[in-house]
Amino acid sequence: MKLIPWKFNNDMVEGYTVPAHIDGRLFNMSYNGLDDKQVLENRKELAQMLHTELDHMVAPLQRHTTHYLSVNKNDGGKGIYSQKDAYLGFDALYTRDTDLTLFTFHADCCPVLLYCENQHLVAAIHSGWKGTVTEIVGKVTRHLIEDEGCDPSHIYAYVGPSIEARNFEAMDDIIDRVKSMSFDTSSFYTKKDETHYLLNSKGLIKQQLLNCGVLEEHIEVSPYCTMENDDLFFSYRKTHTKNRNISIIRLIKQLQSNFCFPAFSYSISPASTAIVCGISSISFSGITV
Repeated sequence: MKLIPWKFNNDMVEGYTVPAHIDGRLFNMSYNGLDDKQVLENRKELAQMLHTELDHMVAPLQRHTTHYLSVNKNDGGKGIYSQKDAYLGFDALYTRDTDLTLFTFHADCCPVLLYCENQHLVAAIHSGWKGTVTEIVGKVTRHLIEDEGCDPSHIYAYVGPSIEARNFEAMDDIIDRVKSMSFDTSSFYTKKDETHYLLNSKGLIKQQLLNCGVLEEHIEVSPYCTMENDDLFFSYRKTHTKNRNISIIRLIKQLQSNFCFPAFSYSISPASTAIVCGISSISFSGITV
């Protein structure tokens, strides 16, 4: 299986994207009632590939909100074996715990993965158009900065595969909400005809990160469009599929260091590394696992 790495991969953090089809097989990662047994098998295969266990993974039940949740190892397995115990209505998860893989689901919506170097913390965010106009990425990033002690200059971000502006047609109902965002958005949409616009959702997400002080050189924006690569990604707009790709992130080991947390000092030993993984489909300058 070929994994696509986040370009900031190093001994501390790594990110990947996995295909919607592997060796001619459908690799759906979301329980949708069509073949949930196979989804579980796909998740087991992913866990083996990452040298981890299903009980060290967490999957939310997303609802296009701006709600975020801090999770830890005690939450391992939630939403993994079924959706019954998944955290309902949370579109972002973050953690400081090692070997805890965070899921975010997408099929044209944008996955966003964050790693904060100075706090050794990771986050997985789902930003569909509703989450984008309500600025979930900005809200989560500000929370991490203001309440979790993250230095914005130490935050690295991956804006993953999603629908590109050239294919993202929107009408006034969406554009009016774009116009009401907290910053000038006029450069992120263009008029296509009398009733349609083309919307740069990835650009809006990147701007939220920049507005929070994340350095532009620390932001990777995937060039892939999910509507143009249906052999690699699921696209709801194109096929109304119930299948989903996932993006994932985890810390893989501890790192000998002292981190200053808000309001208290916390010492970590032995050491931690982050694994940021995007699950969708591509063959990039990736590695084969």
